[in-house]
Amino acid sequence: MQQLLLGLSIVASLVIGIGGWFVPTLSLSALEFHPQPVNVLAVQVELPDATKERLCKDLEPKIDLNNATLMAFMDCPGFYPKLANLIVVNAPYEKVEDVLQISGLSDRQKELLQANLEFFTVREMVTPLEMKMPPRPPMSKFTP
Repeated sequence: MQQLLLGLSIVASLVIGIGGWFVPTLSLSALEFHPQPVNVLAVQVELPDATKERLCKDLEPKIDLNNATLMAFMDCPGFYPKLANLIVVNAPYEKVEDVLQISGLSDRQKELLQANLEFFTVREMVTPLEMKMPPRPPMSKFTP
């Protein structure tokens, strides 16, 4: 068995050694670089307003701020889950613009709300808060 392994290793060494003779070599002249002049055309691109890109999809019916669930804001980019949660938890609202008065809103969140006011409505609150938010799973104590 040892003689077989020795013979195979000798054959493998010969194949690898001989194989190196057949590898083509590149001459340095093949690697020469000849840069060509390139004309560059500068184009000024106007970037769209970030709030316009982040509008709620054409919603029909509008989102009722007093009775909406968190899932109602899934079609409003930038709302779900943080801003949607703030809106749901701070209901009820008397008018749509009242949503802009939520304490703790960042400037960006206020911009998003302002840009999307047309997609919201306010009706009498009939859905209690615990029905609007998904139930939280019970906390289990971890014991090592």
